[in-house]
Amino acid sequence: MNIIGTWGGTKKQRELAYEVVNHCINVMMPRMRTLEVCIDLISDGMEHADGFCLARTNREFEVLIDKRLKGDDFITAITHEMVHVKQHARGELKDTNILALKKWKGDDYIAMYSTVDEYMELPWEAEAYDLQEKLLESFKETRASQ
Repeated sequence: MNIIGTWGGTKKQRELAYEVVNHCINVMMPRMRTLEVCIDLISDGMEHADGFCLARTNREFEVLIDKRLKGDDFITAITHEMVHVKQHARGELKDTNILALKKWKGDDYIAMYSTVDEYMELPWEAEAYDLQEKLLESFKETRASQ
């Protein structure tokens, strides 16, 4: 059974984060049952990003989300980072022991960038930005039909 934990933020934010993470797992990784996802809703250290995904292993993840985000921005920050969870869990994206070197679907990439355009061209980010909106919409549809 997957384990989802939420910390920080308000009770309402923690409950929403739990729902969004559960939805993302059901949509992108429906057969995975051994994931551990810890969602930390914080503000310290979140000056340059809305969220971060830290893969401890290919089944254990810490996701940091800026708790100051509101509405759809809060949800899409979570869906974006959950795409990275999926990428690591499926072995599509792998961190290496070499600083700034990542493997994406078997190919080596230098994960350094100096512009927003360079960042958006990283293939794992391109996928995350594409899927975050689709996941937001499917989450809203699912929630509305309940």
